[in-house]
Amino acid sequence: MNDRPPLSPSEAAATLWQIEQDIDTETQELVRLRGQYAGLLRAHRLDFAQAFLNTSGSMDFRRRRAEELTIDSWHAVQVHEQLVEASKDKLKALRDRSEIGRAINSNLKEELRFTASNPGWTA
Repeated sequence: MNDRPPLSPSEAAATLWQIEQDIDTETQELVRLRGQYAGLLRAHRLDFAQAFLNTSGSMDFRRRRAEELTIDSWHAVQVHEQLVEASKDKLKALRDRSEIGRAINSNLKEELRFTASNPGWTA
């Protein structure tokens, strides 16, 4: 992305096209991450249940022991949840950029129309 605003509608359109491509790519990534998250959460829950059922003692002791034995899988779930949230945040930012780009593109086109209909006019 350029640090300067687009100077022509065609540059604005090219920028918007790239943002839309980035949105498509990030959407696919979010779908992939959500699929992995579901699998990690399922695996953790199964591991926790197995550890809980295979432990003897009071309910509280069994729960704490199961948490201890499955802390790594729980950590993987938590890390992946953060990846999903980061991907959602990135998508939101891309959509915001797209909306801003559309507004800029619209303004550029209007300015060109005005300039074309008023030859010799300068700002």
